[in-house]
Amino acid sequence: MPLRGGCRKEISVQTLRCIKMPLQMLLAKAHLHVVRGCATLSTIQTKVATVGMDFGCKNSRVAIIESLVPHVVASEIERYTPSYVTLTELDSPTSHVWCMQHLDRVGKRVATGQIAKFKMLRRPSDVVRDVKKLIGKQFDDPHVQEMRKRIHFSIIEGPSGEAWVEIHGVKFSPVEISSAIFAKLKDTVLMYQFHHKLQVVVSVPPFFSEQQREDIKLAGSTAGLDVLQVIDDPTTAVLSSTTNGIVVVFGMGAGSYSISIHHMLNTNIKDMKQVKAQSGDPCVGGDQFDNILLDHFVSKIVELHSVDIRGDKYAMTLLAEKAEQVKVDLSSQPKVTVSIPFFTGSAEGPVHLNITISRPEFEKLVDDLVGQIQHKCQQILKDANITDSDINGIVLYGGMTRMPKIREIIYEVFGKHQISKVNPEEAVVIGSAIHAALFVEEHQEIREDVIPLSIGIESANGTFTRVIPRHTTLPARQTVTIPSWSGDGKCAHVRIFLGEHAMCGHNLPLGEVQLINNRSSYNGSINFEVTFEVNKNYVLKVCARDESVDQTSEVLKTLRIGNNVLCKHYVNKAVRDALLKWATKINDPWRMLAQYALNTLYDVSLSRRDKIPQDLYEDAVNVLTDLREALDTADVVLKDKVLAAESMVAAALNWMPCEPPQSDSLDSESE
Repeated sequence: MPLRGGCRKEISVQTLRCIKMPLQMLLAKAHLHVVRGCATLSTIQTKVATVGMDFGCKNSRVAIIESLVPHVVASEIERYTPSYVTLTELDSPTSHVWCMQHLDRVGKRVATGQIAKFKMLRRPSDVVRDVKKLIGKQFDDPHVQEMRKRIHFSIIEGPSGEAWVEIHGVKFSPVEISSAIFAKLKDTVLMYQFHHKLQVVVSVPPFFSEQQREDIKLAGSTAGLDVLQVIDDPTTAVLSSTTNGIVVVFGMGAGSYSISIHHMLNTNIKDMKQVKAQSGDPCVGGDQFDNILLDHFVSKIVELHSVDIRGDKYAMTLLAEKAEQVKVDLSSQPKVTVSIPFFTGSAEGPVHLNITISRPEFEKLVDDLVGQIQHKCQQILKDANITDSDINGIVLYGGMTRMPKIREIIYEVFGKHQISKVNPEEAVVIGSAIHAALFVEEHQEIREDVIPLSIGIESANGTFTRVIPRHTTLPARQTVTIPSWSGDGKCAHVRIFLGEHAMCGHNLPLGEVQLINNRSSYNGSINFEVTFEVNKNYVLKVCARDESVDQTSEVLKTLRIGNNVLCKHYVNKAVRDALLKWATKINDPWRMLAQYALNTLYDVSLSRRDKIPQDLYEDAVNVLTDLREALDTADVVLKDKVLAAESMVAAALNWMPCEPPQSDSLDSESE
């Protein structure tokens, strides 16, 4: 590209390598759309994404809001990104892996995530982890000095006395290392779906100081993120529950744990910040449990093999990884065996590690830590001036909440109340994404040239199918194809709704149109092209025509969307309800089974309508209606409706007409 003065801009190989990775992501995404036959302009259209990020000591996660539903975005192999960072040379054979980032000031690439974690076992001094514990800390902080005794990478004193790290002789601030992790999370989103800009809410422990929060914002902005807010983990985790009243939020990750009691009055985001009491420990988390287990294994090795491996950083790194895995496995198994052949050497030869530990043994080792946590739980009830009978629900977040002993003290202190069904490892990131969407919605003005809420139709299972999505520029026109299975002049009823909730029952009904199939039923279904048009005055016109007949569309109905549902208050409430109520249905097995049962029973009843008796068909319709109405009820009620639907499916499929009795004429003739 010619520049001023007749010069030509030279693009170095290094610059090309810097831009190659995001370009490859976009091309891969576009190729995926083409292969699946759904290539559209949206593939390369620049959009703004609403994102939540959970920046953790061991693992970090990212979730994106799509159609007001939070989705946790998977990284290379898991639904999380290990918070590990290392450097690699530009000429390294792994330098072109998509998970690499670029640091201009050192001319090297930084590997983040799983590939860095793999490298730690080979070169532990070259991999930085637990950088979250160093954010905003001074080098002479007692916790930093204690951390230096446990880790194998170099923690040094920064220019102003801060705690920095050193890799390959290059000094980095915790903000720079954190920025690499945020950049990795950003690229994870880009691999999933390309966006021009990411609006992000980042969650942090409630103990973080203002300086630590500012450092997190700086790290995010350095990674190219638009950081809207940095908020507490409990505040985001509580968004995964819609329980009203007194809610206990208990979270425990690798670095810390916190307990808070929230008073939930309604679904307003401001009310969720009303914390009655809060406690915890910023320096006690899963790592402390790992360290106790690691020390136990080291003592066992000394006892069994007379070998002290504390000076062997490679053996200690491998054993630390095994200790963490043993802790996880003991949550689901009564005992675990650590077996590592040729683990280390001694004067007598190679040492083969083989140690078995049971869950009771492990719980005895960590009894002091568990006792401290239990005391904090008991104290917070006194601080909030409540008893366990006043509690309406419990929200758990963090992987350590899966530990049976932790669950036991939670039940013992707070009672066996309903616990949020969201995966505890993902509760914070899902809540962060929801909080980001709510924040954007509350600060977004209603535009007159776009439709503020989606227009859609009811599917067979009672779910809301968007036809004209919200924020579509007006005037808007969209055509959908709807099959009509019922012949002989029967009508297919299409119900039209305005809103954002996944279930039509929570949205505003606009009206209903009828599609009449005048063919005989044995001719099968016909497809209707139904067109929805909305003008700038918010008048909706619905037209339809038979695809198989060369005719113009017939206007079926004209509907006007009232101004009372287009105001900011109503729109914000609809969006907020859709976000919060849908979050409780994520990973809900009974509702997924109910959706499957609805679809199956609907298909079976229609396909066998002419083959089964009328009373059996009417029973199937009644069961279908009952199940559809029970989608938002308690699991106990929903379970019964699902089982009834499955029984009806079996009855409809197995029904056979009775065979006429055989005549006795042949017998009489033979006689």
